[in-house]
Amino acid sequence: MKKGTKNSSSTSQIVRDFAAKNPTLKASEIIRELTAQGHKVYPALVSQALRGTADGTKKPGKKRGRKPGSKNNVVASKSDTSYGNLKAAADFVRSSGSAETAIQSIRDFQKIVALING
Repeated sequence: MKKGTKNSSSTSQIVRDFAAKNPTLKASEIIRELTAQGHKVYPALVSQALRGTADGTKKPGKKRGRKPGSKNNVVASKSDTSYGNLKAAADFVRSSGSAETAIQSIRDFQKIVALING
């Protein structure tokens, strides 16, 4: 039958329909049965046609992006501080006026703590 006519059906759809009617059959059994019915079916076609989740919807694809470990990829290690701590540190430096002033404030704070504990 010529493709595009109302009565034509894709082979993938035939595989999906057959698999839905016979959910216990494996791919090799589906190939054997559909070949016996006269359809041109092969393993890759069956695999592709049956790909998806149990409810028939397709899984979302893998998001494309940089590969892990690439040069421009920033990877946080376990020893890095959290974003909240980093933001608090940036706010502290801004409120101190400069990084040097913030560092001096931290040294002064450490001296006070040493005097109290010491």
